[in-house]
Amino acid sequence: MDRNSVRWEGNINAVVTPFTADGEVDEAKFVRNLEVLMEEGIDGFVVSGCTGEFWALETAERVNLYGLAVRTVAGRVPVICGTSCIRTSDVVNLSRAAEATSADGVMITPPYYALPSPREIEAHYRKISDQIGLPILLYNIPKRQAVGIQRELLVRLADVDKVVAIKQSAPGFDDVADTVDAVGDRIRVFAGHSVTRGFPAVLMGCDGYVSSVEPQVMGREAIQLYRLSKDGQTEAARALQYRCIALDNAIHGGTGTFPASLKAAMNLLGRPGGYPREPLLPLTDMELQRLQSVLESLRLLTPVRR
Repeated sequence: MDRNSVRWEGNINAVVTPFTADGEVDEAKFVRNLEVLMEEGIDGFVVSGCTGEFWALETAERVNLYGLAVRTVAGRVPVICGTSCIRTSDVVNLSRAAEATSADGVMITPPYYALPSPREIEAHYRKISDQIGLPILLYNIPKRQAVGIQRELLVRLADVDKVVAIKQSAPGFDDVADTVDAVGDRIRVFAGHSVTRGFPAVLMGCDGYVSSVEPQVMGREAIQLYRLSKDGQTEAARALQYRCIALDNAIHGGTGTFPASLKAAMNLLGRPGGYPREPLLPLTDMELQRLQSVLESLRLLTPVRR
């Protein structure tokens, strides 16, 4: 397999996993979120990723969400399932479960917490590749993994049979550009943190990005950023990117813990965000007021008289 083995492109959204106030998965809200985003033009989904609080889900819950997403989407856009775990065997088992639901691919980080060496990370992916049939989207997010996929390792991983793409969420934009330069001819490159760098990432040759915040809050307006960027509508894309950055400053700027803050913004706008699951907590009244003020300033929410 290689970049030509899949048709993944554009704005692929890492969806939230809505929970009820009692901490149960809210399947109705999960399905509604997918339906709304498809109506608004999204290009694909990642289920049970970081934004989906995969670390808070039981294995059976993750597998259930894979199947629920596949059935809801019904082939209209790709569904990529997050199957990251620490143990290689667990990733294999989850990835096989995703394959059984007819998902389109799996997204896998290097093992987190264990601090594996580059040799061990490569062995991890090669063993997974040998034992599953789905294409793999590598996910490099050093902030949460505590290890990173550096260029030399990435070049080797691009040769792994099932690896067809990477979501590059390293903090520096130079990491995104370097990834395109290093492996863009062999695997598809998607930027992470599109809420702050989706527009420049497309200009630098990315096949798209895996978004989280902006489509689930701003809807159709934010989803069009990829197409505006791809079509060379520079002024419109730049202006929209600045609006997304202002939103990101609120979501990641001390207003609750992500993705509780994202879910709160969705709820304020009548979108199906739901609750976070412990240990994360809903926002305080003061945090909600701060978030509401930002949504009002962005003309996403009608100001409320105080």
